[in-house]
Amino acid sequence: MHPDLKPSKIEALPYAISQGYDIDVLRDDLIHPLITGNKWRKLSGIIEWAKTLEQAHIVTFGGAFSNHLVATAVAGKLLGIPTTGFVRGDEIRDSNAYELCCQDHGMQLIHVNRSQYRQKQALFEHYFGAVPDAIMVDEGGRHPKAFIGCSKLLDELKKNYDYIVLSVGTGTTIEGLVQGCIERQLPSKVIGISSLKNNFDLDRQLQEYPQKHWQILHDYHRGKYAQSDPELLAFMDWFKSKSGIQLEHVYTGKMFMAVMDLIQKGQFKTTDKILCIHTGGLPQLAKDYKP
Repeated sequence: MHPDLKPSKIEALPYAISQGYDIDVLRDDLIHPLITGNKWRKLSGIIEWAKTLEQAHIVTFGGAFSNHLVATAVAGKLLGIPTTGFVRGDEIRDSNAYELCCQDHGMQLIHVNRSQYRQKQALFEHYFGAVPDAIMVDEGGRHPKAFIGCSKLLDELKKNYDYIVLSVGTGTTIEGLVQGCIERQLPSKVIGISSLKNNFDLDRQLQEYPQKHWQILHDYHRGKYAQSDPELLAFMDWFKSKSGIQLEHVYTGKMFMAVMDLIQKGQFKTTDKILCIHTGGLPQLAKDYKP
């Protein structure tokens, strides 16, 4: 591991203990300020494979405020792999902090209109079809090797958990974890808290795996992706006061709020061992990044 990438750690959740519950938090937010959490988990499997190629070049996709693009650019810079990002939207405007960060870390950005962006395979073939070691990584880091990187998270756990809970967007991380639990014959059920409204593609995506290993909960999106509200923000402040752990409103705030609600509803027993994964997502580049 590069010296700029720090090991994760597992902490007991004090408030849960005081209520009689056995809940740990995997602090993947500590890995790196810009390559946070599951962004690194997904990229680690891809980069490990890319290092075996002579002229690896990672080509990926994202919106103008994509943490995934930033993580890919920074990881590529740290580990010596060229990167290109296709950005959704070709409107004439100044580059935002996310795009500047990508460019400062050596990523080539190609802005395309929304119709073109939907044809990701065609874009990749047009620009990189003749490049032998170009690696196409879908939006959000989805790639077969990303599943491997996510599943390796399980090798760091010191005990078996009845439930592993995390926020989900594209579903790559949860699918890697479900694969890993099955391969390692772990008893854990992986519960995904969907951050998007009506994202039932997640259920279809996981249908090939036994139902006992996974569940997607769709009632905690709070109306809209990336939307915050006073109740959520108040919960995040309360959670930090109780645990010392900073959350954000897009993913982790919703996930931990869901866990507390499930406890109140009696969905977990006090005998259950539960692991909550803090998947990161805290760069706050829009206001903090300085080129």
